[in-house]
Amino acid sequence: MERYFGDSNLTDALSARLREICPNLYGAADLKTTKANELLQSAKHQTNKTEQTSMLHKSLELFKQVTVNIDLAGICNQFASVGFYEGIVELCLATAAEQDNQNLAVHLTHTGEDVGEQLLVARRHCYTCITNTLNNLLAMSQGASGIHNNTGVKVSSAAEAEKQLTTMLDFCYLSTDEVFHVFLYEWLIGNGLVNRLLAIKSSYLEPYLRRAAKQPDNLQILDIMWKYYEKEKNYSAAARILAKLADRDREGDSFSLWDRIDYISRAILCAKACTTSLNNEGEFLHELEDKMDVAQLQLNIYSSLEQMTSNPAAQAALSDLNRLIDISTLYSDYAEKFNLAESQLAIIHCAGHHDPLLVQKLWRELLSQEINSTQHLPQVSVMSSLRNKILLLGNIYQAAEKFFPTQFIVQQLEVISCKSGWDQGWVVDTMLQIPTSHSHLHSTYTSLLQMKLPCWEQLGAPYHLHIVMSLLLTSYVSHLNNVPLLERKPILSEIQDVIDAHVVDLQASVSAGSDITSALSRFKALQASFNKY
Repeated sequence: MERYFGDSNLTDALSARLREICPNLYGAADLKTTKANELLQSAKHQTNKTEQTSMLHKSLELFKQVTVNIDLAGICNQFASVGFYEGIVELCLATAAEQDNQNLAVHLTHTGEDVGEQLLVARRHCYTCITNTLNNLLAMSQGASGIHNNTGVKVSSAAEAEKQLTTMLDFCYLSTDEVFHVFLYEWLIGNGLVNRLLAIKSSYLEPYLRRAAKQPDNLQILDIMWKYYEKEKNYSAAARILAKLADRDREGDSFSLWDRIDYISRAILCAKACTTSLNNEGEFLHELEDKMDVAQLQLNIYSSLEQMTSNPAAQAALSDLNRLIDISTLYSDYAEKFNLAESQLAIIHCAGHHDPLLVQKLWRELLSQEINSTQHLPQVSVMSSLRNKILLLGNIYQAAEKFFPTQFIVQQLEVISCKSGWDQGWVVDTMLQIPTSHSHLHSTYTSLLQMKLPCWEQLGAPYHLHIVMSLLLTSYVSHLNNVPLLERKPILSEIQDVIDAHVVDLQASVSAGSDITSALSRFKALQASFNKY
């Protein structure tokens, strides 16, 4: 019969004769198949686009009436050769539906039960003819060479293949066959086309994702689900999935701590985008922000341990820190265990734990560790490094005096400065840069002087704080020039009394070193300046 394709009158006559002499061998279905094949072959040689499209649609309609008797893969290849992707999709879906006319495979898709399993296999076999064509178009769109094209696809460039792939997928999305949608979603995910998947507007997509997320190996699906909900502006659902991903701790997962922090960060953004004012949403956002605070502390500990390259225990702990750890364990098993004073301080600050003796101990260790880590550097570099550390921590903790005990820190810094022979105004300059107010520093140094600590005698500098105070008060008085006169006068009166006391102390000194002489000169210059007020 194929020899006569192209001569419609002759093939019609032959078909009629065959029906007449052997109706049992050549039935109505064979007649339709013959006519459909004839139309298809004629369409392949038709140069008029309108006529060709009409022939292809007529051929398709005939094939759909006899799906049991056709070579589905062969016909799809011929449709592909003329770019009739709509026909491939429609014919394959019609054939699949005929395989399962009671739609039992849908039940299996929803429940996972064995009922209808063979029907599901049969339907998927039909769908494979669609994805075979999609596979070739995808490979060609990506510029792959040496493709074994067994689907009849004909394209001249990667751009054309991309265009035809989009066209065919658009036809696929129009399907109302839920089982096919599941098959198509799996194909898209398997080929890394998640953006295309998320662009689909279908009532089948969310139920599919929900079912797939219940499977044990569901990491990829969860990652797609939060993006789906974010795109659909269901920010609450997206935030909860992201939070679940951040906490996920299953064998085989390869999340880094940075991945988890990224998930928490995205969850916070989604939670903030929620328009609902329900209390539980606000509580959830608060929980996420607390989780982020602890995760950032954990990241700091990770970075610190990473630098301890010669400590095997520290290096071994790094893998454990790739999962989120509660704040108590973080303190005891990592920050305290590895003597990370700065991280310990950050943790008790985050937890709001007030223990003055512990805070002082941590500041003492923190300053000592900073000095020790830079002792091989020139003095100017040591001073610069320590100042930067104080400025950094001052900006973080200064608002909470219980975690930034100014008097204790100033005392420790002055001892370091005096012992190391640094510039006597270094501590004052550092504290002012945080910034700490002149009045606060004035009261701080006044308290230190009143304590009469023995350390200054031991360091051979009994008047060290007096000298520093002369520098501080000089700066303070200069600063007061910008203060209105009515506010300035009572402060200057108080300062004048302090200066007078310092002058008496220094004049009584048995030592007359250049530093003391310079301090006396500064104090007397300040006394003289008060005469103009």
